[in-house]
Amino acid sequence: MLLLYGVYSVTGMYGGIPRSEALRLLKLAPSLGYAGFDTAGVYGAGLGEELLAEAYPRGYPLVATKVGYDYSGGRPVPRFDYEFLVGEARRAVERLGFKPVYLIQLHNPPLRVLRGREVYRAMRAWVEEGLALHAGVALGPEVDVLPEGLEALAHDEVEYIQVVYNMLEQEPGYTLARIAKRMGVGVIVRVPHAGGVLDETVTSPGEAPRDHRSLRRPGWYEWALRLYSKLKGILEEVPGTPAQKALAWIRDSLNPEYTVVTAPSEEKLREYTGYIGIPRIPQSLLERIREEYLQAVSESPERPTRGLLN
Repeated sequence: MLLLYGVYSVTGMYGGIPRSEALRLLKLAPSLGYAGFDTAGVYGAGLGEELLAEAYPRGYPLVATKVGYDYSGGRPVPRFDYEFLVGEARRAVERLGFKPVYLIQLHNPPLRVLRGREVYRAMRAWVEEGLALHAGVALGPEVDVLPEGLEALAHDEVEYIQVVYNMLEQEPGYTLARIAKRMGVGVIVRVPHAGGVLDETVTSPGEAPRDHRSLRRPGWYEWALRLYSKLKGILEEVPGTPAQKALAWIRDSLNPEYTVVTAPSEEKLREYTGYIGIPRIPQSLLERIREEYLQAVSESPERPTRGLLN
């Protein structure tokens, strides 16, 4: 499992970050062991891609971006017609300053869109035009995306799926990732720290952030913190910080190709890469964490569709 630096971190969504500091962090990430970057056109209305172009004027081997939101009018609006998807992919490549990028993904497509033909025609065009080496689907923004994921995986154009997966939000990401792996489809995990609970930047419901993570349903943070108090005890003897343990758990329970982390500071950027030094978590502990989650998930305000795999 390799880490991708989520450029979302430095586009102002976690508070104001000076442009000079954003560029410094982007340039620093590879030297710390990050394999590449994950961004999207909607992050700062193209700012994320523009920052990457400024940090890496000759391009970078592993950049994943996303299209699917029209933000030309200010407020982002989902849009998945062929003309927009191909046009926005071209604009993304122009902002990044190089092509092909490693991966372009549909950004949070709904099920009705995934059941149509236009998006897959657009994905083929990305690759055929030399805009991207690979095409994929980033599922969301909500966690409960099992039907969307299954539909996406039924199409050969989808070479990668991106899902939410962490100790507190195991399904349907676990099920979809297992199916994808069997099909030879790449897996990218995001939200590894469950909105701040698993890295302990949020330790009480009153500390719930006011950024995009505040969109979770009322009561979710209370539920998540209760479950985490149990899971934390299970991992007590595992070395590392809470944030590093959360990443090691993803590696050992699923081992996706990539996991996207958001790090608005050098301290966090450095901390996350430390997961590599954590020994493999024993299978018995992985099973206990899975059991605790399955027992508690029915009470979650974000109750997902039960996965297909136990």
